[in-house]
Amino acid sequence: MRILVLGGLLIGTSVAHGERSTAIHIGGMFGATENAIDDEHPLMMMAGGPRVTLAWENPMPVIPMTAGRTVDFALVPELTAAAILNEQHGEVMLGVGARAEIRMAVRSGGIFGNAQFSFYGAGRLLVIGDHKDTAVEGAMGTYVYLGKTQIRFGGEIHLIGREQTSSMYTRNRELGVFSSAYLGWTL
Repeated sequence: MRILVLGGLLIGTSVAHGERSTAIHIGGMFGATENAIDDEHPLMMMAGGPRVTLAWENPMPVIPMTAGRTVDFALVPELTAAAILNEQHGEVMLGVGARAEIRMAVRSGGIFGNAQFSFYGAGRLLVIGDHKDTAVEGAMGTYVYLGKTQIRFGGEIHLIGREQTSSMYTRNRELGVFSSAYLGWTL
């Protein structure tokens, strides 16, 4: 079932692949995870770690020649890898997903001048840790291009829900809440 979902996601977001370019985001995340072994005594732990995302994006809208803005929408497929580290242990997280973007290019004579930026929501399917626990991630984020370069600065707020397998007979729920910051560029 996982393979069907991942295959459908990759095929569904690969429309007009020839126009897309690869973008990379490198950053870190910081937050907390709640381990609910039983509902009466949840354990909240600070956690964080590095995160890398590869995405396949269409070109950003062009900044207009006169004052105004250009807006478009994009569905962007992603692959992500991260490490979630806390005071007790660390785990690797791998995932696939897509983000739905509202992208703008603005020409203004005001304080911001010319700018290109995006606001997005993302959904990702993840595999975490030694037991290959499945998880779902939802995120809201934004990025802005720095000057006339292809370098962008961005951030996200993530919610991660996981059914964790601690042994053959026990399972518990885990919820993670993270914020992240990253630098990205198009390859």
